[in-house]
Amino acid sequence: MNKLKDYSDKLLLALLLILLACLFTGILLHDDQTTDKSLSLDDAEPFELETVNGFTELTLRNSHQLMPGNSISVQEANGTELDVLEIEKVIFRRKSEVVVILKNGEQIEGRLTNQEDLSLRNDWKKQRQPLSLSKDRKIINISFSEIDGIKSDHKVLFKTPKDIDLQDFRLSFYQSKDIELSYFEIPERPQWEKKSLDNNETKYDLFTPPVIYLVDGKLSNIIPEESLVTQESEEKFGMELIRFSNEPYPYKLVSWIGEIPYFEDTQTRKSSVSRSFVRNRLEVGIPYKKNTQRVGGQPSLVPTSLEDNEKELMVEKFVVQQYKDEKSGGMKIIGRALVKDFKLGGKSFEINNQMKEVYAGNIKIEVRMTLDEIDDKVFTFTTSDTGISFDFGDRVYTVMEIDEASKKITVKKKGPIQDQHVEKILSLP
Repeated sequence: MNKLKDYSDKLLLALLLILLACLFTGILLHDDQTTDKSLSLDDAEPFELETVNGFTELTLRNSHQLMPGNSISVQEANGTELDVLEIEKVIFRRKSEVVVILKNGEQIEGRLTNQEDLSLRNDWKKQRQPLSLSKDRKIINISFSEIDGIKSDHKVLFKTPKDIDLQDFRLSFYQSKDIELSYFEIPERPQWEKKSLDNNETKYDLFTPPVIYLVDGKLSNIIPEESLVTQESEEKFGMELIRFSNEPYPYKLVSWIGEIPYFEDTQTRKSSVSRSFVRNRLEVGIPYKKNTQRVGGQPSLVPTSLEDNEKELMVEKFVVQQYKDEKSGGMKIIGRALVKDFKLGGKSFEINNQMKEVYAGNIKIEVRMTLDEIDDKVFTFTTSDTGISFDFGDRVYTVMEIDEASKKITVKKKGPIQDQHVEKILSLP
């Protein structure tokens, strides 16, 4: 009987040893299969590097949110950190698609309207000029102070490290999250002082419970005579509407060759010293946009496509007709063009060479900024500029709505205190 018991004990011990060996082997195999392999820059496909004047330009083919102040860690294959590089500058391509992430969590997608590459450094949140986006044929201006980050495939610049070839190492990116400080003051915590046992000075006896008041964060047994809450006088809105005026259309039909009309751009002169305006040859059925790269001798409008958000106008139809002049009795030739303006919207309208001025509904609006201790300033915009913003005296005024019929505009004011928003409807005096 004892031999059978000894045999069963040995068998149980052997089974336990076999089970532990299998478990240990499984753990080793699992670790071998799940160990993360470090990627070099060549293996991590979405990178391109270029060194220029002591700085390294890093181009990521995929979208990212790296901004000035974020860090890049240079690591060996085993994860050992060799250096930490601070991003000093980022560059956004002109007209590039971006996603702007606001501090309140809202995301706005659009295309940059800048005509040149946009460069931002460490102080980018303090820039006074807003970030301008084009979205759904509207211009959106966003104050940099409200932006938490910008997502796109923009370039990242940092100082080239010494004695390190970045192509041989792994790069990791760190995007820090700024923590904003509150703008209110926390009242000091009341401090209890130990009274001397010999000093029995109190207005209450042993059986009368004291009445204690909390005044401006401090304990008191006296009610103050003045009101505990004082209301500061509200700041005036600071913007007034001064003019709604119907502006002549800037393009005039002046001549034609065959079936192709020529339009004069009354906003663009041939040169800085010339008194003559630029003439543009506009073919029927082709949309045109502003020539932002124009030099002397070139037209102010260039052909584009209907899919281009920057398109300005298109001649839909052009005819040449004769008519009798009632004064002279002779015959005159008139060129008539049916024009579609994509910025103004609405129906197409006629322009002919007999019109001295054309009114197509492009209304000019003027507002005056008036704040204490700041010089007055006048801003001008048109009815197609809904969403435009103006930065004045640490305040941002945004035109939310334009009512042409009643000649009123709705404006939202932000500042000067953070998260302070005021909305007001402005009308002519």
